[in-house]
Amino acid sequence: MKIVTKIMIVAAMFLAVIGYLVFDAFMIAPAKFTTRYESLYSQKIPVQLDGKKILFFSDLDYGTFMDETRMTSLVRVINSSGADFVVFGGDLFDLQYPFTNEDKATVSSLLAQIEAPLGKFAVNGDTDCADEDTKNAVSDVLRDGDFELLNNKVIRLRNKGSASIILVGLENGLNGKQKIEDTYESVSRDAYVITVCHTPDTADELPGDLTDYMLAGHSHGGQANYFFGSLYTPAMAVEYMRGKHRIGNAFTLDISNGTGTTKKDVRFMANAEIVIYDLYRISPSEEKPEEEETPEENSADSAPSE
Repeated sequence: MKIVTKIMIVAAMFLAVIGYLVFDAFMIAPAKFTTRYESLYSQKIPVQLDGKKILFFSDLDYGTFMDETRMTSLVRVINSSGADFVVFGGDLFDLQYPFTNEDKATVSSLLAQIEAPLGKFAVNGDTDCADEDTKNAVSDVLRDGDFELLNNKVIRLRNKGSASIILVGLENGLNGKQKIEDTYESVSRDAYVITVCHTPDTADELPGDLTDYMLAGHSHGGQANYFFGSLYTPAMAVEYMRGKHRIGNAFTLDISNGTGTTKKDVRFMANAEIVIYDLYRISPSEEKPEEEETPEENSADSAPSE
């Protein structure tokens, strides 16, 4: 085979791969919801919650690209997980989208279809707090969708009894009214504490001795990542933009890629995802070693007082 022919074949194969990646990024990935699995081990998790599942999803950004058809598919994926608790991490509507009453009714109806026998909870993102009217509208949609809004609020997650873990919900760090110190006042050091806040960089402000795990969204994992940067790099997701991070050797911050898209309907190396956290109670002698910081980790198929 002549050298020129070989070069042409290699070039054709290269262009075919590039073409497929572009096609996938724009036509398939934005509407394909992957499920990532994580396991949380602690002696502070009560036996009543051993084996229970918490599902986290964030950044729906309904309107511009996320529509009723796509959201229906997302709800189907969520319900197929068998989650016991569901937590939403904020940004219900896309910032650029002037949502209507019909949109509100559609989203609340689909949220209400999400199944979680032990509770559904949410915090506000920055787009949810764009102005007072938007904040009130989002609160109404979440309430009608059977989600309890936890903005600077602490709640106990239980299953058949008084034993519990604590879920701390914080306002976002951009335009929300965060009250971290006040919110943590009633949190017990003896409890297993999961904090959810839309903005990842809020992690540096949390009390490490009162936090075991933090869930965040906001950045979409960059949404589309290239060798020279990412499509979406919002404020308050600068120090921690994607993946999992160990914060001060005290707790783990886990940033979801989210489920929706903004600016452009594209995803590359940042799959739209839901995350399932399996809770496991273990004895002190069985404690898992601390995870090393993995800033770029983004596996799509791994895994209070009231």
